Amino acid sequence: MAATLARDFPDPDLNYILLDGKGQILASRWPELDKEIAIGSLIKPFLAVGYRRTHNGFPKYRCVGKKTCWLPRGHGVLEIREAIAVSCNSYFHQLIANAGPDFAAPTLKSFGLEAEGQTQSGHASPAGLANAFFELAGSTRDDAVGPVLSGMAMSARTGTAKAVHIDLPDISALAKTGTGPCSHAKKAPGDGFAVVIVPADHPRVLALARVHGRPGAFAADVAARMIAATEAKGGGR
Repeated sequence: MAATLARDFPDPDLNYILLDGKGQILASRWPELDKEIAIGSLIKPFLAVGYRRTHNGFPKYRCVGKKTCWLPRGHGVLEIREAIAVSCNSYFHQLIANAGPDFAAPTLKSFGLEAEGQTQSGHASPAGLANAFFELAGSTRDDAVGPVLSGMAMSARTGTAKAVHIDLPDISALAKTGTGPCSHAKKAPGDGFAVVIVPADHPRVLALARVHGRPGAFAADVAARMIAATEAKGGGR
């Protein structure tokens, strides 16, 4: 499996880690898997879980765009599922601002993650981040997690990771995209991140990918195609 992915995805600036249904590494190409990196919007699902664990429910917020979000025209009124699906910066700015200090710290710590103060940015090692999402996907009985996974499923169908549904049309999936600071010698405005997990209700493959100088939506396409190659070889079964 590792040889197949190395052959089919040879770009040295593409980093990835794939886990099987037991959380074991199927394949990886990521220098220093245990070294912390900035993970951008991939922390948003965990911030949402932390919010729900300290509040009775999730609020609705209006995204007006402009300088408050990556989408200049704004996303309009959103609930948590839609906010995760479209990775709305404005929604999470408002969520964090109204949540109180360190509201998510215990939850992030339980997943092995760390936020950058009262922001929607954080750090984790690639291996730790993959494990955190693997644990999140398996926490279906947690009332705080259910709406978050629903948002990730929506992302894979119609949100920022909608390429996943195109690449894997017959498999339910969970996905989340993000953008982090460029970590390459040849600098770009940012590096795209994506995590894709299939199938949604009983994960057997998780792919975490980082692509140089491309958006998270592109990274989701790459991660989904990696899973398709893995499924074709039976590597995730």
